[in-house]
Amino acid sequence: MSRIVLLHGFAVHLTAPVVRPPFGPSASMSAFDHLVSTGEAKVFPWGIERNVSPIELLNPSVIQKLYKEELDLIHSNELQTNLKLFLEQEQPKIVVCHSMGCTFLQLYLAHFSLPSSVKSIVMIQSDLPINTSFHTSVPIHHLYCPWDPTLILSSVTNKSLRAGLLASKNSNVQNILFPLVRISNLHTSSIRDKKLIAFINSLS
Repeated sequence: MSRIVLLHGFAVHLTAPVVRPPFGPSASMSAFDHLVSTGEAKVFPWGIERNVSPIELLNPSVIQKLYKEELDLIHSNELQTNLKLFLEQEQPKIVVCHSMGCTFLQLYLAHFSLPSSVKSIVMIQSDLPINTSFHTSVPIHHLYCPWDPTLILSSVTNKSLRAGLLASKNSNVQNILFPLVRISNLHTSSIRDKKLIAFINSLS
């Protein structure tokens, strides 16, 4: 059993020789490295494993294809059922999700309930439309930032402004501006920031 369950975002299992090695046990959410190592946090691993060349990694069509495939994956009943079993086993107090992981959880909540142990949901840089509804009474803390280039691109691709940019319009969601400050890959800046852990610990 773990206090926190982590749902990572898109393309975590995408690798390329030299330039993009596999992520560690925290699955790109490195702010949680210590908590994962002690078992206080646990990652629900999902996603498509794919190895590409460094040149292919720069090809937008390759990335877009994987995005659509992983979006299809999180709609699957099998994966959502696996998440249900995982949550029942872990009985977490907090569920933390990032980017497409937020989409995954929102889809899950349309079909399944969370264990009664879950007292808080933390959504970070959610790749969801700003008017998305959530089928849960568990408090949702939504961390957003307007200068996320990945979510700007997603807004264009999906023809829908993403909540992770300008906050959710859902009245049951607590929106919190969490500035992205790490220049390398701004989209994952928050999940590499130890300030995130301080915020999550304040919920316990």
